[in-house]
Amino acid sequence: MATLASLTASIISVIQDTSYTDLTDRINDAISSICGGVRMPDGTISPPLPELMNTDTVATTDEAYADLPTDYQRNLFYVVDSSSERILSMDGGGYYSFMLFLNHCYKKDLTETGSVTKVCVRGKKLYYQGIPDESEDLTVMYYKLPTELSVTTDEVDGIPDHLQTRLIKHYVCKEIFGEGLEDGAEAHGTGTKYHTEKFYDAMTDLADFIGVDAEPEYYASDDNSCDQCIGY
Repeated sequence: MATLASLTASIISVIQDTSYTDLTDRINDAISSICGGVRMPDGTISPPLPELMNTDTVATTDEAYADLPTDYQRNLFYVVDSSSERILSMDGGGYYSFMLFLNHCYKKDLTETGSVTKVCVRGKKLYYQGIPDESEDLTVMYYKLPTELSVTTDEVDGIPDHLQTRLIKHYVCKEIFGEGLEDGAEAHGTGTKYHTEKFYDAMTDLADFIGVDAEPEYYASDDNSCDQCIGY
């Protein structure tokens, strides 16, 4: 597993410049970007990292929303109420379809009371309807923020071990070379191009390694028999 010290050394070996005092910040920026989702060349967003999956609770308030856990980063994918009943996302959308959530709300001012039957993420808050008379703990499953590296022995959080150095080194180097380090007119952006390509090669390997985690989708005939099942 890569440490802050080993990552720093691998980057310095490429840029050949020990004057950079912000490599720790750049490494943490790289980890944050990779874990948060990278826009791939084909336009898709890289998947969440399984090692960052987390479970926590959100306590409802007398408002129609409550703060998500402080370590929440992305991709809320499962919510259950205090009776362990799953609260499904809106038909036709996910937990991030706020307009669809509003369209399904009986009271558009979000003042419906009672048991929670609908939830949606908006920013760093979880919106819900109804609003219980007494605070209720909703269990949420999501992907958390990676732990930042600060001391030389700290190890990378979330990213698969065999891809850590490749991903982080090439991410940081493409940023540094992109800012012009030893990549003058005669180089024509060679360093930036090389590390960008290597970074996306590693991101493709990451996406392939993680695979797709999805529930099956069913397509039924008019008689409701299952004709096809995909994604399982």
